[in-house]
Amino acid sequence: MPAVRAVRALLALLVLCLPLRPTPAGDGAIAAPCPGRYADALSAMSAAAREREARPTADWVHCLRATAVYEQLSYGKGGRVRRLYHRKVRHGTGFAYRKDGERWLVVTNLHVTEFPEVTGEGASLDGVPAGSRKVREELRIVASEAEPDGPDLPLLVPVVTDARRDLAVFASARPLRVIPYAIGRSADLRVGDAVLARGYPLGAFPAVNTGRVIGVGQRDNERGWDHEDFAVDALLNLGSSGSPVLAVSCRTGEPELVGVYHAGYRGAQGLNVVIAIDELRGVLDRLRGDPAARAPAEAAPDPAALRAAVAPGSITFPFGGRAVRVARSGEALRFELLDARFPLSSRVLATVVDAGRGDGAAGAAAELRDALRAQLALVLAYRAAEASPSSAEARQALERLAVRLREREEEQVDLLAAVEAGAPGLAELVSRGRSPAARSGADGVRSPP
Repeated sequence: MPAVRAVRALLALLVLCLPLRPTPAGDGAIAAPCPGRYADALSAMSAAAREREARPTADWVHCLRATAVYEQLSYGKGGRVRRLYHRKVRHGTGFAYRKDGERWLVVTNLHVTEFPEVTGEGASLDGVPAGSRKVREELRIVASEAEPDGPDLPLLVPVVTDARRDLAVFASARPLRVIPYAIGRSADLRVGDAVLARGYPLGAFPAVNTGRVIGVGQRDNERGWDHEDFAVDALLNLGSSGSPVLAVSCRTGEPELVGVYHAGYRGAQGLNVVIAIDELRGVLDRLRGDPAARAPAEAAPDPAALRAAVAPGSITFPFGGRAVRVARSGEALRFELLDARFPLSSRVLATVVDAGRGDGAAGAAAELRDALRAQLALVLAYRAAEASPSSAEARQALERLAVRLREREEEQVDLLAAVEAGAPGLAELVSRGRSPAARSGADGVRSPP
């Protein structure tokens, strides 16, 4: 008997030491090992789901064509206004995820559908001249990028957008098939989980790409985004933005929606990032952007606070590609536009004296004064964030401030050009050959002696 017990104990030990082997699923499928919520292999998929995903197309995933028309104004002979029009087309992927009353909701990435209101620095479009204004845009479902335009193509109308999550939801009045799978939990994804993505690479044809999760819990702060991603090694390309990314549930053998593909690393293959579905669930359910995802209204800088910040000494900061020096002068702020050759040259081209009353300047002069105040406030906020202890929050704050500083540059360039050209609204406030002190105490713009 002792020998029998020893043999049984040895057999039990061998069983425990053996690697896990697939076991038959309820519908005849062979299930892959499942150490977590999602499977490490797509072979864990149920037979019905496997049959669906073996098809070259999915009737709930669509190729989207976003089109924008821009108007470019110029002047011809005799000052006649000429209007030229430029058409910009972009293809991406979207999928129908639910029926809402008499409309069917389609989700994609905001960057697939979004075009700048006016082209220019920081908002350029290939083939569209800078300074062109968007006059029309639309989003339609197409079979592929090769399908000709036509009024019969299903038109999608915007429902909600969330810029920080790179998310856009559109509605179709034409019936669409919706995703046949449940929305999962991206928080339960593990490195090594198998994933499947359906999209339209380059807008050319429907494609299925598979891979594994290679990184989780990544905060994405590129391009003003602010959301959590996970990384996959599936080979995805341009046009796949907006593709649904699925993982197989160990419990049911059914795929679940765990994210939306939206970006890849430049110069890399098999290194792509997916917006975690847990980030998107609230917007998809409520059809409104999360209040936390909307940038708060920017309050006007407090002149008294700016004077206090400058009291210890002058500050030089960038403005429209040039340098401006600001110092306190009694109860006023004195902004000096420095020569383009600064710091080689110390010449002051123009001066703005801001008495802080808010009523000493109007029109273009007030616009310039307000722009200088706003830029000074942003620079002070950037320096404060830079001096704070290093943390993820501090780095995000610096990135947001840097974006806001870049966004203002084009407007600042135009204001400085107006000052130097003696534009109406500014020319009468520029005194030539007189001391700046001759008009101290009032808001205005003037040249140094």
